[in-house]
Amino acid sequence: MSDEDVSPDRAVMIRLRARLAVVERAAWFGFVRALRTQPAETEAYIAAERARCAEGFAGPRWARDLTEAERRMLGAEVDAGLAQLLRDGHEEIGGPDGRDGIGDAG
Repeated sequence: MSDEDVSPDRAVMIRLRARLAVVERAAWFGFVRALRTQPAETEAYIAAERARCAEGFAGPRWARDLTEAERRMLGAEVDAGLAQLLRDGHEEIGGPDGRDGIGDAG
């Protein structure tokens, strides 16, 4: 499929998805690095962000363009995403203690 087979509107959407994927991969690298080098601090940060987002999306000041039900849904999705991020990070590094055996002394 060439660019000629893609409508201009779809091309914009596809390019935005590609950019999002690039940002996501870069963020993943940083997150895994942080989880490997500072596991307790990284876990504490994610816990604090989950609490902050739960509070933020529960009120009318965040995502003002959404209805209350939509904000609840968005908040639940963000919370689930952050929880999954931590699980995926632990899986990537080989466990919740942040040790994969690579470069560990002793």
